[in-house]
Amino acid sequence: MPRSRWTERLGTLGLAALYFGVLTPVGWCVRAVRDPLRRSWDADRAGYLEPPDQSRIGPPSGRRRPATGTAHRFSGRRA
Repeated sequence: MPRSRWTERLGTLGLAALYFGVLTPVGWCVRAVRDPLRRSWDADRAGYLEPPDQSRIGPPSGRRRPATGTAHRFSGRRA
């Protein structure tokens, strides 16, 4: 049995009410408790740039890139 136009509209309105009535206030409460982006100003810090995680940086892969030009790129040869 096909759904009527009013049933689809009620479903859309129900989802909108759920989002704006439940999820939005929950998000406001979570942000009131903690700041997920850590946007606070600290006068004691010298800078806010964090160094990269050294455990994720690996050694070079050993593959060499071409020195100049891109002629071999389109010639059909494999590098």
